[in-house]
Amino acid sequence: MDFENLVYADRSERGKLRFTGEQRAWFLHQIMTQSFDPISPGEVREAALLTAHGRMVGYLEAVATDDSILTHFEPELTESFPDEIRRYVFATMVEITDVTEEMGLVLVAGPEWAATAKTAAPGAPVQSTSALGTPAGYVWTPRAEVPAVIDALAGTGARRAAEEELETVRIGNGVARWGRDMTDKTIPMEARIEDVAVHFEKGCYVGQEAMAKIHFRGRVNRLLRRIEASAPIDSGADVTTPDGTKVGRVTSSAGPTALAILKYTVEPGTAVAVGEVDAKVVA
Repeated sequence: MDFENLVYADRSERGKLRFTGEQRAWFLHQIMTQSFDPISPGEVREAALLTAHGRMVGYLEAVATDDSILTHFEPELTESFPDEIRRYVFATMVEITDVTEEMGLVLVAGPEWAATAKTAAPGAPVQSTSALGTPAGYVWTPRAEVPAVIDALAGTGARRAAEEELETVRIGNGVARWGRDMTDKTIPMEARIEDVAVHFEKGCYVGQEAMAKIHFRGRVNRLLRRIEASAPIDSGADVTTPDGTKVGRVTSSAGPTALAILKYTVEPGTAVAVGEVDAKVVA
């Protein structure tokens, strides 16, 4: 599911941390699921922080600049995630600054989003994102300059997209989101984010042993699946087989399209029910 035309949304409410210092990339490399060392200006990463047992503590997106690594994450993590990261600093030459109020984030999606974003905010960090499952990215800009960036985008013909529309696209493309489809009980492979957020050949990090065991020798018991129903369904609803056996729960929904964490044995093509509504697992 893609956008036919350019859209934008102000997502400045997301939590934001700036990492500076000589060992900023090395530090993130040591604790996150993705490879950060080396990382060059303009390169982007998505990564999770895990417990020793492979459960997720939080999920972030990052972009490198000449002298820092900028990261952002869901608003629900603002209170806890920064402290969870800081507890690994020890004697590392890294400084972590909360820039949630200082910096703004404008999401841009659709055809030629990157070129348009760079024109609307010359010199600003621009970060591609997989968050919607369609070509999109974020513009980092001081909060006070967000209205000017939005005006510049609107001047190109881009239109504002409501969160409901963005969620419809994300869900239709089967992309997990923190606080909905992945939480502190989730293993990355359950949310099917390993292709973008987990590096299986880098050195040790917190939870690495659990990741390796699952990847090379085992499997997870649950998987994120996309469901198409005959009528609108609600998040949180149980998913059952025709004989009434519960096989999972809806985690995100947009009308009759939904994402659900289901038992790994439930394959695409399986007929299921969500409450009284007939549905099918499609991906």
